[in-house]
Amino acid sequence: MKISAPRALALSVAVGHALAAVTQGVSDNIYNRLVEMATISQAAYADLCKIPATITTVEKIYNAQTDINGWVLRDDSRQEIIVVFRGTAGDTNLQLDTNYTLAPFDTLPKCIGCAVHGGYYLGWTSVQDQVESLVQQQAGQYPEYALTVTGHSLGASMAAITASQLSATYEHVTLYTFGEPRTGNLAYASYMNENFEATSPETNRFFRVTHGNDGIPNLPPAEQGYVHSGVEYWSVDPYGPGSTSICTGNEIQCCEAQGGQGVNDAHVTYFGMASGACSW
Repeated sequence: MKISAPRALALSVAVGHALAAVTQGVSDNIYNRLVEMATISQAAYADLCKIPATITTVEKIYNAQTDINGWVLRDDSRQEIIVVFRGTAGDTNLQLDTNYTLAPFDTLPKCIGCAVHGGYYLGWTSVQDQVESLVQQQAGQYPEYALTVTGHSLGASMAAITASQLSATYEHVTLYTFGEPRTGNLAYASYMNENFEATSPETNRFFRVTHGNDGIPNLPPAEQGYVHSGVEYWSVDPYGPGSTSICTGNEIQCCEAQGGQGVNDAHVTYFGMASGACSW
């Protein structure tokens, strides 16, 4: 189903036992929060250029073999610990991107039957010890702080896998992803939706943000067993609170329905910010 972006969206369709719905417009508070997380995720391509001044860089996450890059940050003004991952930035990352073999999510045994993107799982296991140690250190020093995970593209799937792992230890982890590929199978998607309360925008803690006809959310193919999770927040141009739609349910809709393919202009730019350009 192709949805015309400029017009007001209000529809609901029964799909199996799930209800698909699209509602146009979000509050200024939600929109500003999405932009803030997008800023951090896009800045991760350029060593965190122009991140909000309230944020302190705690320590870098890095593995040379997988070229996974990320940071643990802290925002004392919000009382928040933030983990961010950089997206694809070279051939080593591309090898991870194209490893579509579903891998058992063995590091999270409570996720029964779960399998995730094989390349990104390799990325996760290569930095798991660093991430968990740094988060534990910060959470121990600041036990009242919230925990948020974010990233764009490859970094988005890394963020999703990381958030699911951390949610087994920490309560109320919140996840923001931008241009996220499909990250796991149906069991994994169900686990994420349940644990991040993504059955409703009112309770949701997994904000899966997409843009225009971004082609990366159409990969890996659903025919290979991949399923999206979270509540989709679909931004169309000209971007703003009124042109951001909330998309729920299992029907292919919003960004996926636009038919984008691969890395296109819509993928590299979110809310007017290009990956690593630092021109905002």
